[in-house]
Order: sequence, then structure tokens, then C-alpha cells
Amino acid sequence: MTATEILPPDLPSGRAKLVLTGFSGSGKTTVGREVAGRLRLPFIDLDEVVADRAGLSVEQIFESLGEGGFRALERAALTDAAKLSGCVVATGGGAVTDSDRFRQLAAGAVVVVLDCDRAETQRRLLGSHPRPLLEPERARTISSLMREREAAYAAAGPLVSTTGRSVAEVAAEVEARYRAAVPPGPAEVRVTDGPSSYPVLIGPSAVAKLGEAVAREIGEVQRAVVIADALVAGTAGQATATALRAGGLQVVALQVPAGEAAKRIQVVARLWEQLSALGADRHDLIVAVGGGAALDAIGFAAATFARGLPLVNVATTLLAMADAAIGGKVAIDHSGTKNSVGAFHQPRLVVADPEFLATLPVGILRQGLAEVLKAAVLGSPLTLHLIKQSVGASSRQDWSWLVEQAVRIKAAYVAVDPGDLGARQALNLGHTFAHGLESASDYALSHGEAVAVGLLAAAKLGANLGLSPTGLALELQELARGLELPQDPPSGLDPVRVLQAMAGDKKRRAGRAVFVVPRRDGGALLVEGLELAWAVRFLWPDGEPAAGAGS
Repeated sequence: MTATEILPPDLPSGRAKLVLTGFSGSGKTTVGREVAGRLRLPFIDLDEVVADRAGLSVEQIFESLGEGGFRALERAALTDAAKLSGCVVATGGGAVTDSDRFRQLAAGAVVVVLDCDRAETQRRLLGSHPRPLLEPERARTISSLMREREAAYAAAGPLVSTTGRSVAEVAAEVEARYRAAVPPGPAEVRVTDGPSSYPVLIGPSAVAKLGEAVAREIGEVQRAVVIADALVAGTAGQATATALRAGGLQVVALQVPAGEAAKRIQVVARLWEQLSALGADRHDLIVAVGGGAALDAIGFAAATFARGLPLVNVATTLLAMADAAIGGKVAIDHSGTKNSVGAFHQPRLVVADPEFLATLPVGILRQGLAEVLKAAVLGSPLTLHLIKQSVGASSRQDWSWLVEQAVRIKAAYVAVDPGDLGARQALNLGHTFAHGLESASDYALSHGEAVAVGLLAAAKLGANLGLSPTGLALELQELARGLELPQDPPSGLDPVRVLQAMAGDKKRRAGRAVFVVPRRDGGALLVEGLELAWAVRFLWPDGEPAAGAGS
């Protein structure tokens, strides 16, 4: 067995964070929650993160680990929070004293220091719950620490006084500062694919910006051929066509079958015929509208007709927004193997408008969360923390934020390895298992459901090999259960067919299967040289079906 380590890459920027810092009792948590609600952004209290990870209260951490132990946990939380975008972060009172990590957190963020005069701070803290750093002589310690940290707070950002003011008053001022610094409209994440880059527009009404975005990013295009999944042709397809016409483009509309049925050579050949009849050439724009399967098939047609037509992806499912629309992989299925015939054809622009998710059945919407979980494991531990906190939430703002984090993580791996020859293969986490399950079920099991099961299997496999965190599989299993994602293969699925499909998976090297397992603190490991009949056991709770398959 060999294991190749892939470290998590630096993430591209997204929407600015709002970082609240200040002395204990200044109102960071209370104001932070209020402002997050007003801005409709996720809220993170870093002291709560530290306590959650330790399984202890802050007071208990100080008692058992001392201040040094608490600061070590706080440093890790600050590092992880720096990887997030578009959220509200309340730090601990001493976070500014760790200048390097606070600088990372504040980079590109809107920072506000909540300030409270000494007398008011004394009043708030003298009767509050236990605060280990202030004991045993609170009044004297408060005055001393405020003097020590005064310069660090002044350097951190502008001060907003909370003395004698209501939470609503302070929150309104902080909200106004954030809105003044961050322009309204969709978030934009740029994907770099070697010499070029393209934007992913994320947020409600992002599709309405499509016409002007095409003019800005692509330039001289007169005609757009909108090719939509048949299920969304009358909704998202129409909205896309309307936005393009508003931008001055002629529009022709075509359709492909819904779901995995689109990923057949017959469907692509029909598109070639239709494009030929239209006289399409490389001055025309292909606009693919649909979920992951539709975007794969339409993208493959665009890549192969006339040696490549410019492509725009308009994703209409959570799975497509978080993963399939980005990175340039386009493919169809062949001879019972998923994505076995394909190419690299980067889009020029991607739109992820969560308003398209409003009409999706809950089951299809939920499937995309498997790809979001995968991305979080690979690049953003605090995204997992927030997903766990918000299980059951389904507002479009929540979807926008989750998509933004997943897109940033995928964009980071694409940037360091556009050709998928090394680090980008981390994005296949759980997919060797998943593609085997899909194929063995004749695609009755959706890609998202298969990825959920495959992700758990990969975490269990990695832990068994001593390569992955031992508690990750249980954490993911609890998350999958809360999100109503499957944790095991469907009953009655033939394990022999699963093995056969995995043996034919395109991710093989020198004829050997490659498994991707999670790495501690993000990233992954590529594992080669495992016996398939042994590895496949981790799909099932007790490994019994795989034992039969391997006999």
C-alpha cells in the first residue's frame, strides 16, 4: 500500500467576513447574533467553537488545560475561521493578542472593535458568569487587561461604542458599516484554470445578471444556444433566455432528457446534429441549464462540436452548484461505466442562483449536501461545524452561503491542478465507492446519495488504515442522519456488481484502484494497492456483503 498526501490549498476570496472583537463584556456575541440575523449571514462565536471541539466549557478548559491549552485551541479556531467567507465571526477577547492569526482572520474582512468604557465594563463583568482570566480579583484584573490590550484593539479596526446603548442601536451601526463596505448583489468567486480564469456568480437573482456578465467576461457573442434539462426548460431555461435577451443576444432553445439519461452518446449525437443544422460555430455561445448530469452531457457536446464552443453553465441543483458546474470536467457514461468518455472544457462563466432550488423536491435538494460535506472535509472544518448547527435550515440564504464555501474549496483545488493529475484528485473523496454504487444500482441510486455513502466509507477506510481522524466517520454519520442522507448502500444491492464497477473505475493507476481518504486538518490522501474485496467492506456496517463478494 502507498499513500500520497494532498495538503489543503489556500482558498480564493468570496464575500467579506464581518469580524467583531473587543474586551470581555463588550457585547460581541449578543451584537454578533443580532447583526448576523439582519444581514442573513451565518454566525460563529469562536469561544463556542473552542468549547464544542474540546467537549468542555471555557471554564473547564482553563481548569484542566490552563490558559496555554485554551490559547492553543483558540489558535486552531482562528486559523479555521480565516478560511470562511460571508459570515459574522465573534472572537474571544484575547484573540487580538495573537497578531499573526488575527491578521489572517482580518484579511479582506470588515473588522469592528466593540468598545465599552471601564466603568461600564466593570459593571457588566463583576456580576457575570465565571471568567477564568479575570479571577480572583476581577476589578483589578479588568483594569489591567484593558490597559494591556488597548493598543491591540486600536490597531485591529474602527471602534464602535456599546456604552449606554441598546443591542439594536449597536447592531444597526455595525450593519451599516458592513453594507457600506460590501457591495450588494451576487457573491463572485473566481476559478483559475491555468492561464485564464472565470467567475462563479452566487446568490439570489444571479441569473438576472447573466447578460451583462456574458458581455463583460466573453465579449463578442451574438447568439446563445440555451440547452436545458427537460425538467427545467420552462422555468430556469426560460429565465436564462430572458436574461440573455436582455443583454442583447439572440437566443435559440434546445433540450436534453432529464437526469442521467442525458449522459448517452445518442443524446450528444442529437445535439451535434441540431448544432450543425443551426450553423453553430465558435462565435456562438452554448449555455447549459440543469443539474450535474445535464451539464456533463451539454458540456461534452460543447467541447466536441466544431473543436470546442464557448460554454456557460447555469446550475439548477445544489449538487451542480456546489460541484459539477465548476472545473471543466465534462463526460458521458459508456459501457456501464460512469463518466468513462469525456474531456476537459472549462466554462467561461457559471451562475448558481439559489432561487432555482425553491421548486426542487426536498430529496433532490438534499442530495447536493453530500458534495458540500465532501468539500468541507477537504478544506473548511468550520463549515462542517456550521452545517451541524443548522441542520434543518433551508432558506435560500443558507444555500447561498453553503454553495459559496463549496465553490471556493473546489476552485482552490482546480487552481493548483487544472489537469487533474495530482492535488485535484482529492475532490474524488468517496467517489470510487460512489461510482461503484451508482453503476451497480443501474443509476437508481442518485449521485448525491452515492457520494454520501461513499464519503462515510472513505472516512471509515482511512481510520482503519490509521490515516484519517478516528471520530470523523461518526461525525459524518450523525450529520448524514440529521440531513436525511443515506449512510449505507440500498438493501439488495449486489456487492459483486459493486466490485466489478469499482474495478473498472477510471481513477485507476496502472490497473490498481485509487481510494481517496480524508486527512486530518483538511486535505486528503490517495491510497493505492488495496485489495478491492477488502476495501469494499467499509460500505456496509458489518462488511458481510463484501465478504460474500470477495469469495
